[in-house]
Amino acid sequence: MKQLPPFSAVAWTIAAFVISALPHLAAMPPWLAAGILGACAWRLAAARYRWGPPPRLLRIVLTGVALVFVLVAFGGLWGRRTATVLLCVMLGAKMMEMFAVRDLRLVASVSFFLIATQFLFSERLIYLVYLVSGSLVATIALTRIQTVHGGQWTARGGSELPAIRQAAVLLMLAAPVALTLFVLFPRLAQPLWGLPDQVMDGRTGLSEDMSPGSISNLFLDDSPAFRVEFDGPPPPPGERYWRGPVLWNFDGTTWTRPFFGDAPSRQFVAEGPRSLSYQVQLEPHERRWLFVLDYPVRGPDQALITVDHQMLNRHPVTTLTRYDVVSNPDFTDMPELSSGAQAVALRLPEDRNPRTRALAQELRERHPDDRALINAVLGWFREEAFYYTLSAAPLGRHGADEFLFDLRSGYCEYYASAFAILMRAAGIPTRIVTGYQGGFWQAASEYLLVRQSDAHAWTEVWLEGDGWTRVDPTAAVSPARIEQGSRSVIDGPRHLFDLNWVENLRNQYDRIQHLWNRWVLGFDHDRQRSFLRGLGLPDLTTDRIALLMLLVLGLVMAPLSYALLRQPRGRAASEVERAWQLMLRRLKRRGLTRQASETPLEFARRVRNARPQEGERIVELALMYCRIHYGEVQDDARPFIEQARAFRPARA
Repeated sequence: MKQLPPFSAVAWTIAAFVISALPHLAAMPPWLAAGILGACAWRLAAARYRWGPPPRLLRIVLTGVALVFVLVAFGGLWGRRTATVLLCVMLGAKMMEMFAVRDLRLVASVSFFLIATQFLFSERLIYLVYLVSGSLVATIALTRIQTVHGGQWTARGGSELPAIRQAAVLLMLAAPVALTLFVLFPRLAQPLWGLPDQVMDGRTGLSEDMSPGSISNLFLDDSPAFRVEFDGPPPPPGERYWRGPVLWNFDGTTWTRPFFGDAPSRQFVAEGPRSLSYQVQLEPHERRWLFVLDYPVRGPDQALITVDHQMLNRHPVTTLTRYDVVSNPDFTDMPELSSGAQAVALRLPEDRNPRTRALAQELRERHPDDRALINAVLGWFREEAFYYTLSAAPLGRHGADEFLFDLRSGYCEYYASAFAILMRAAGIPTRIVTGYQGGFWQAASEYLLVRQSDAHAWTEVWLEGDGWTRVDPTAAVSPARIEQGSRSVIDGPRHLFDLNWVENLRNQYDRIQHLWNRWVLGFDHDRQRSFLRGLGLPDLTTDRIALLMLLVLGLVMAPLSYALLRQPRGRAASEVERAWQLMLRRLKRRGLTRQASETPLEFARRVRNARPQEGERIVELALMYCRIHYGEVQDDARPFIEQARAFRPARA
């Protein structure tokens, strides 16, 4: 009869799988995650009540149904997320046949790999806790599995402290090796392979277009967008406009980038007396743009400054990216506007917003000067009953008319879009810039934290002699939004995380995250070389760094190996194993020593050739031992134990 594994080994193995799969379960459809957890609960109940595995045909059918569910959930979008979900589903299906040592060991071992796959999606500090706890539980599971010898299962119950202690010691012994590999493993200037563009699991962020309501959806997202360290004092809040996509085209509802948006800039931006030098840590957002202050003088080598002075990376940003920038806020952008660019910056659908067009003509007749007209519109926003709010109704076909004359309440993209339409109708070239405005200054660590909730939209108008000039209609309606940040526009907390003490805790946590980003995630090729130079080592080639790593690994592992080898050998956990070892010791005293490379049967046959009179008996006992030790039955365990203990080899 097949012996079922003990409850403790099964429970630890299932715990290792569930912990390693938690982030992946949260990212997959709930019904699929519920099916995987249901399979784990069934296997735990089977271990508790000593159930056997379900019929093979049923296992095949359920596995096929699970594969169909994955296809339904993800369709043809095969990528890293689909692959990790498929791995979780297969391990969930494995629960139905996890009734042998090799199956337990397989699931516990693959849990380490499953933990590693989560770092393909996020490298936030919180996942360090997930890494340590998941690795610890998986190591405990392997420790408990290792106590199972040849079908001699440990009884259910008993203390788990020895296994926990042993697993913790193993992880602590591995820590110096991991630290050595982290510091000295050769880092290349470029990765060996590229990462896929889609890594965000559908998380929101700025997009390449803008329509009313698209930016207000980000207001409730307090996740970091990027962090900035300035070489000097930071600019005042009113100048913290972080430039992103620049939108010229308008189809009546949505603003989009023009066809020439990726063209390189032909204008040289020189440094000025008010130039700012700063470093940005940009969170992955799957787009190419790098956020900068107006106007970038220079950036990283792999970046392009476009004709709109937007900075674009060579590849989509799919990992934490650090770059240095110098910006000059006093630069004059396009003092002369070409006829083609002017036509694009004035284009409007002919059959939209008649009331806004009429207002623009009226304002033009009263204010022939462009600057006077702009000031009149901003004064109208300030003096009339316009409100800055998240609770804005969706707009219809004549969006600007509905907003300016009926609704009069909305978020930044409502004001930017309506203002741009009004300016274009009055004959003033206008474009919209999306990005971020403001940020929270971490005084203790001296860096600026910009969150997704700081997403913003403003306009730029072209004025004779001044070129493209920033005009933010939001500042006229809600000056507090610009000076105090996006949270100032809402009275009272939006949710639990807006309470002051919770907000302070989150800010303190972000300081730790910032250090993690800088010293761990930011430990790249350049910082590794700088670290080695700080130790007094000259500039080393990649080959020499690899040799140095091997040397240090040898120095680290030598005392660990010596300490492990010096440990006294513990008593065999299995009664069968103890009986076999007793027989081997008796044979050794007769000059018959088993070599380390010999299997039990090889050793027994060698003894049979040397001592035929009792060799057959030794071969018979070796066969019994192999059936018990490597098989799945225990029928011969007691006879073998009794015969092995009673065996006395004769003198030669």
